Amino acid sequence: MTTIADSVERVDPETLIPYTNNPKEHPEEQVKKIASSIKNYGWDQPIVVDSEGEVIKGHGRLQAAEKLGLDEVPVIWREDLSDAEAKAARIADNKTAESPWNDDLLATELDVLDDFENIELGFDEGEVDDLLDDVASESIEELSEPPLEDKALEDVRILNLYAGIGGNRKLWGDEPDVTAVEYNEQIADAYKEFHPDDSVAVEDAHDYLENNYADFDIVWTSPPCPTHSKLKPAQVAASKSGNTGAFEYEKDAVYPDMDLYAEIIFLDTYFDGKYIVENVVPYYDPLIEPSIILDRHAFWTNFDIGSIDEQYENSSFNVKETEFNARDHAERYGFDYDVVPNPDGYPRNKILRNCVDPKLGKHILESAINDDL
Repeated sequence: MTTIADSVERVDPETLIPYTNNPKEHPEEQVKKIASSIKNYGWDQPIVVDSEGEVIKGHGRLQAAEKLGLDEVPVIWREDLSDAEAKAARIADNKTAESPWNDDLLATELDVLDDFENIELGFDEGEVDDLLDDVASESIEELSEPPLEDKALEDVRILNLYAGIGGNRKLWGDEPDVTAVEYNEQIADAYKEFHPDDSVAVEDAHDYLENNYADFDIVWTSPPCPTHSKLKPAQVAASKSGNTGAFEYEKDAVYPDMDLYAEIIFLDTYFDGKYIVENVVPYYDPLIEPSIILDRHAFWTNFDIGSIDEQYENSSFNVKETEFNARDHAERYGFDYDVVPNPDGYPRNKILRNCVDPKLGKHILESAINDDL
């Protein structure tokens, strides 16, 4: 017969009787963790006792209460249980509490706690770091797509502008001569970590293109997109209505950054190689029609990049802002999440959201090479 015991009383812990033959041990270190949890988050699980006040469930909580010097603890009385039933309940409670963690889901939850080292979670020192390292190591193996092979890439010079951590470059292989330009030094350092054979310049990408375009065979450029985004008018409208908490980013009306179109026109006029200009689909009618639109993103190229199939359905391009999970995307794209920086003013989730799906980057580069480079 199932009984629901929901009458909770507060009693002096000194009046409760620990079960002398309790088969579940509670080492001092565990008791400290329980006490810390009660102190930080409150008490939401009562101690269960029999009609005599002998503990059935909650020996660790009782020891933690004594350590904290509490005058009262929440208690549920189970006067309906026989002695045998109380023994069975005691064993079953300890046994059914044993279960493994889902490490991936646990890591995702820990990721939400950006500063979890200052929060008592009940893990031993270093245990959280070990867990995240294990998940990150496994995640790097998730990207099974092989890099480009059997292509005449050893003599191909590629300029990767506004490079971020290089999602587009991930599957280009080791043969091409790649120069990446990224203005944020922390992000540039991460790019070097992920692509150690590339040259990396910490400079203004727009100026670098103007001064160095003739040195390359392929240019991939991704000028900043926020001023073109469909989100921008919504942010401004929310600000005007007083709904200041609706959006995370700047809420003032601004001119669209015309560097985007300047680079398209510049490359189309002066550049002899193949170019890819990537940006968001704008909130206005594009001043220059894109070659292809892939969900939220537009691409301007001087070659046919071919058909885009369902392999990009899981791209960050296709994930709503509220559903985007940075660790999942690092995992999917084959990046070590913990190496991705989190600089001031440019959060890690934004860096990862701005990454091009590596499979798409590979597909576009193959298209450029196959177009009689």
